Amino acid sequence: MRTQMARSTHERARQPVMRAGHTTDSPHVSQLRARQGELDQSPRVRALSRVGTSLNPGAPSSAAPIQRMEWRRQGAGVVPEDTAYAGPAPDLALIPPGLLEHQIWDDATNNIYDGATGLLRANHHVPQPGDALVPGDLQAQFDMLSEGPPAASKNVLKNYLPKLNTLSKNIGAWMAKEAPPGSEEEMAGLRLKARIEAIKSRPVLREQPTLPPDNESARASLALGGAANRLHDHVKPGTDTPGAPIDVNVIDSAISEDPTGRTRSVSTGELTPSGDGLIWWASAAQGLREVAESKKTESKLLHLPVGSGRVPIGVKGPSKSLLKGEFIVLGHGAPIAYDENPNQQGLRTPGNAGAEHKVSYPEFLKRLTHLQAAESVDDPVLAQAMLAMVKNPAEDPPDALASFHNLLREMLVTWMVAEPARHRSVIFNSVLSLQEIANGTHKFADMLPDDGLYPMTGGGTAKAGRKAEESERNLFANKAAHPPTKVENRQKDQLKRTATGGDLSSPLEQVLLEHGIGGTRLRYVPQGP
Repeated sequence: MRTQMARSTHERARQPVMRAGHTTDSPHVSQLRARQGELDQSPRVRALSRVGTSLNPGAPSSAAPIQRMEWRRQGAGVVPEDTAYAGPAPDLALIPPGLLEHQIWDDATNNIYDGATGLLRANHHVPQPGDALVPGDLQAQFDMLSEGPPAASKNVLKNYLPKLNTLSKNIGAWMAKEAPPGSEEEMAGLRLKARIEAIKSRPVLREQPTLPPDNESARASLALGGAANRLHDHVKPGTDTPGAPIDVNVIDSAISEDPTGRTRSVSTGELTPSGDGLIWWASAAQGLREVAESKKTESKLLHLPVGSGRVPIGVKGPSKSLLKGEFIVLGHGAPIAYDENPNQQGLRTPGNAGAEHKVSYPEFLKRLTHLQAAESVDDPVLAQAMLAMVKNPAEDPPDALASFHNLLREMLVTWMVAEPARHRSVIFNSVLSLQEIANGTHKFADMLPDDGLYPMTGGGTAKAGRKAEESERNLFANKAAHPPTKVENRQKDQLKRTATGGDLSSPLEQVLLEHGIGGTRLRYVPQGP
């Protein structure tokens, strides 16, 4: 670690002191120079300058200024924890030679942290001949404390930090008796005290939840929650611009799907997300969530512009049985009715509507199969078109897929808006699912059935998804994880399928980087204990 302490006399001699109203050859400036020279030659300043050099004697004198940031060991090199950083990597002479894969090195303090837990593991130091001058018992205490606290809890840190303070005081007491100013003993003592201060400044990498020891689903939730947090640092909920109310037919599906002869006035609105790409879709999801959870909402028909189309979404406001409200994606141009059956959504497409108007996972699969047979279009082509729409929601799919346009928009709004409005991190599973289909490892037929690979298919997943999001919040509050739902298990399975190097965060990091969403690199979350 290069410590920025006192500059050398040579450096100061090349930088004349300037003050307003005084020229470089004025008597006042000459006096200042003389005084500065006295300070440079004082034992204390000379000692500090020697300490700064000795903390990392291997660093070349021409090395670039220290970056003051964290670096993660990845393969043969290091990558910045700040994914937005585009500057040079640190000089190889500065990187701790014992830095292990996924460990994080703070170049400002030379602290090394465990990538999975964030706990201090060492304070890097290039051994100096004078180090042995520090009494062995003091050095042994430092060696033990430099392995870091056993946990990141406040109670543990309250016990750990006073031990560092006591050790620093004991070193100071030894120096006062045995280390004359400017001596090698003083140099060794100052080096050790500087390392203690480095550890005290950051005994844990950052406030982060404890790593679940043996629950892979909880570990996956931890990775997903971290990714969702980073995404939503950039997200503002989409806005609902009210429109003119419309009258829709009333049905009671408990009796019949046919109109009762009555109508009901329903409010309407245009959902306008902000941002681009993945941020745009997350903004739409959060805007939909806010509308559904608003006590002002009874029934509402929203429209979301996607490409040249407008996808309708029926929203039902909160009630005793649906505390957070509910919503359903509807088909382009589909007949919309208000269902008085209390077991139904409210606004929905009657069951006797044409097949081209039906929107559900089984119906999506039927419509896809029918169109693909007619148009001879394979799954990867459709998935690639949908991934392009994820990045550019204002653009339509290619004209060659014109017969699929409405279906692809409805599927995307379901996967990228409706489901994430219930469980925000599932937006990553939606993108990963499309990637798996695009690269040919899976098909829509693997994802869409009730027992399919996509986490939110099948009965009860709306409730399970909301419970999964609650579980993520609990994990980040260091609360115990509840038994995983089928949604969480499927999310975990997908991360395991797509992870590299056993890191459950790796596919999520890839999605964020592909969409230009920077921030602190996602925490390393190993698959198992």
